Amino acid sequence: MNINQYRTKRPRYLGDIESQEAGENSDWHSHEFGQLISADSGSMYVGTPDRILLLSPAMAVWIPPNAQHWLRFGSENVMRYVDVSRDEAERLGSTCRVFAMTPLLGALFRATMPDGLTARTTRHISALYALLRLEIQSAQDVPLSLVMPQDKRIRGFAEAALDDPGNIRSVNAWLSDAPASRKTIERLFISETGMPPSRWLRHARVFHAVSLLASGQKVTTVALDMGYESTSAFSYMFRQTLGVSPREFVAKPAFATL
Repeated sequence: MNINQYRTKRPRYLGDIESQEAGENSDWHSHEFGQLISADSGSMYVGTPDRILLLSPAMAVWIPPNAQHWLRFGSENVMRYVDVSRDEAERLGSTCRVFAMTPLLGALFRATMPDGLTARTTRHISALYALLRLEIQSAQDVPLSLVMPQDKRIRGFAEAALDDPGNIRSVNAWLSDAPASRKTIERLFISETGMPPSRWLRHARVFHAVSLLASGQKVTTVALDMGYESTSAFSYMFRQTLGVSPREFVAKPAFATL
């Protein structure tokens, strides 16, 4: 199908829902269309060439057409996908983003399912699409993405921290085997990620914590898994990063009212 046929035949928004096994991966790929992804339950990592994004029920991810990305699924995940035509995608931006999910956005995502579209008139569908676009454009971005360093001297440390940050007891222990001086490592992290190693590790811990909380684990359990000796210390770190406590995050969509 050529681009002109693609533009005319594909609906502006078309939803689907899927569930994958925990730990399942989708390797590097891209789409001719844009894609919105929200989580009915569980969590998912989205990787792009320069950063990692995290999806939980409190947020949604926008992936523009032709953007190379991979997916890694957490436990108990049920994901809602909304494919977006190229013409419509041009209005939603050319960069990947994570934004706050709200009850209205959730309802509009569900309205794009095929059975919801067939039950509505063309005029009704057009109005829903226009409202969905406006809600996405005005949605607040959520700080749940991490820039991945490319320098080989620190890339492996970043990948290890992202996979299992709870196993890292301190920044010193994490970087003890680095093939360069601590000053050089600090400089590399700041130049490549915009963060010193300590802050980058804190964000990696929040990533992992959000994924575990989204799968239904208790706050106390997650705090211990992250290597914290007390729930209060973990909660302080979580609030410092996301602006809400872990219990507030679990109790309701943490960003729905921002």
